[in-house]
Amino acid sequence: MRLKFAGCIAIAATLASVAGVVAQGRAPKPTLAVVSPGDCVALAGRTFENGTSIIDASLITSGSIPISETAIARNLPPFCRVQGISRPSADSDIRFEVWLPQPSAWNRKFMSTGEGGFAGQLNYQRNGNDAAMDEQLRRGYATASTDTGHRSSDQWWAIGHPEKAADYLYRAKHVTTVAAKAIIATYYGQPPAHSYFNSCSNGGRQGLIEAQRYPDDFDGLIIGAPWNFQSHSNAGFVWDAQVLAAPGAAIPAEKLPMITAAAVAACDTHDGLADGVIADPTRCTFDPKMLTCTSANDSRCLTPPQVSALQKIYDGPKNPRTGESIFPGFARGSETGWTGMVRPTTAASGLLVYFSNIVYRNPTWDLRSFNFDSDLAHADQTIGQLGNATSTDYAAAIRRGVKIIQYHGWNDQTLQPDYSPQYYEQLVAANGGLEQTQAFYRLFMVPGLAHCSGGIGASNFGGVGQQLPPVRDAAHDLQIALEQWVERGSAPAQFIGTKFTDNEPTTRTVQYTRPVCLYPTVPRYKGTGNPNDAASFACVR
Repeated sequence: MRLKFAGCIAIAATLASVAGVVAQGRAPKPTLAVVSPGDCVALAGRTFENGTSIIDASLITSGSIPISETAIARNLPPFCRVQGISRPSADSDIRFEVWLPQPSAWNRKFMSTGEGGFAGQLNYQRNGNDAAMDEQLRRGYATASTDTGHRSSDQWWAIGHPEKAADYLYRAKHVTTVAAKAIIATYYGQPPAHSYFNSCSNGGRQGLIEAQRYPDDFDGLIIGAPWNFQSHSNAGFVWDAQVLAAPGAAIPAEKLPMITAAAVAACDTHDGLADGVIADPTRCTFDPKMLTCTSANDSRCLTPPQVSALQKIYDGPKNPRTGESIFPGFARGSETGWTGMVRPTTAASGLLVYFSNIVYRNPTWDLRSFNFDSDLAHADQTIGQLGNATSTDYAAAIRRGVKIIQYHGWNDQTLQPDYSPQYYEQLVAANGGLEQTQAFYRLFMVPGLAHCSGGIGASNFGGVGQQLPPVRDAAHDLQIALEQWVERGSAPAQFIGTKFTDNEPTTRTVQYTRPVCLYPTVPRYKGTGNPNDAASFACVR
């Protein structure tokens, strides 16, 4: 191999550990320390398994707490704030917090958040939006989050620290969950009646890792835009960077809205209504060649090298030896959000640090040298075995009655959305067909939704980072829908997505609503009725 992977012995040991856990199919039971129920301060100094210790426990009654040098979480009900550290390995330092409502306010449920990107900090709040620790606490849940074992201030945290890489890739969320459930049982004198997970992006990957490897951890999981095939998704980011770095191929950010407008004009009405949103980009046949011009200075069109680059971004990376697709590209209609993609990139740029920091552990790694055959195979065989969550074996989760709701926005500008239906089709093939798979796992593809939240469509329905839905019921809030599925056996057939007049958290003026359809159906206007009302649409194949 051209580039050797440092720490192979440690990774081999970690892989063996993962295999052992997967074979067992269940998490170890927590050891409970006895305190008087509701005695917050008494939790300090307690120890639990996985080298877990509570470094502080304090009752917060002020309604606000500082969570960084510049941010304060406000409008909080009284709660017990527990801060802990877990050290499942000699080089682990997993910081976490568990927020516990007052016993009289607890709904007897645990709702874990996830941690996006490369984590490094806790998911305390999302500026008044949905599904972070602060909002879960307000809703009566005991909740927890972790930095996954490193600090975001240290960009090269994985170099020389294979155990910290393992913590981030698969171990920290499980260890934190085991600790949180033990702390909950100790504080309240009883375990949670149900345990849930709600997150997006890397958090979605964490949730699938949990369901696949640790099916005892959660009864139900909401999985948003999961980064679950990390090695191949990141190869896609390298592909895009190489494509745009070709001579004359760079696409100026100011041309992106023009490209989106052309794609929407070609495919908008496929759902029966011209509303500026492509309902199903997989059926869109927009050809970027129609934008070809000869002058690079013309903002209304693209030069031939730019057209070629755009087509390759739509197509996604391919193996140069076999010609096979490695991963889907980005969807037609999402181009306006590609401003980060079209900027010049380096090994230290955004998501590309997956390779420089975690795979090759080399800050000077040159993305231009990446081979989409041999280098990708190396990533799959090393780090991919720890962090990819692509298994289709949910047998243990099915036996436990675990339910999973996954969603992904078609206008996702960060993680390629078409992989979600591809992965789901693999699940269907491995689990006895569509009906059997939908009995435990349901996918919803969302027109106009950007990465996890925001976007031009009706993209608010209870997902992480989204504006609060207008109504907290199973039709508008997938978190309540998940709980009804787990606790009452009522599976969601569709949701009502809400588009507010803007994407500010405090905005409560509804512009329109649309159905969020159960895959493989898509929304289509019935031809009559108010086009701003979800009732005027049907979910069709």
